[in-house]
Amino acid sequence: MKKITLKSLVSTMALAALILTPASLSAQHGASLEGVWDSQVTSTDCNSHILMAFRAFELFHQGGTLTTTGNANSPALSSPGLGTWQRTGMRTFTSTLQFFTFNPDGSFAGTVKIAGQIHLSDHGNSFTGTSTFAVYDPDGNLVFSGCGTDVGTRLP
Repeated sequence: MKKITLKSLVSTMALAALILTPASLSAQHGASLEGVWDSQVTSTDCNSHILMAFRAFELFHQGGTLTTTGNANSPALSSPGLGTWQRTGMRTFTSTLQFFTFNPDGSFAGTVKIAGQIHLSDHGNSFTGTSTFAVYDPDGNLVFSGCGTDVGTRLP
C-alpha cells in the first residue's frame, strides 16, 4: 500500500512539474514569443532623429533562435538576420542578431549587430521592443551606432 501511495505521489509531482514549466506557462497565458511576426521597425540616432523606418518579418524559433528579414534595403545589399532570443520574464525577452551588408557593387561592406528588449502584450498577439544597433566595417571597426523601436503583430 505504501508503494502505491509513493508511486502516486511521485507521479503527481512529476505531472505538476511538467504543467508548471515555463513553456507550458507560456502556452497557458499566451506568452509565447515563438512564431512569425510582422513588425514595423524605426531606427534613430538615439536622439529622436529618425534614420529610417521599415517593415520586417521576424521568426522566433522554438529553442531560442531567430531569423529576420526586412525591406529596409534591397536583398542584394543585406543578408537575412540570424540570432538568438531568450525569455527574461513572463512576457519579456531579449534578442541578439546580426546580418551582413554589401555595397552596390556586391562587395562586402560589413556587419550590423542588434541587441533588443521585447515586451509581449497580455493577449500574446503583439509586442513592443527597443533595441540598440552597431554598424561595423569589413575589418570589424565600429562605423555607426543607434537605437530602434519595434512594434510587431503575430501572423496567423
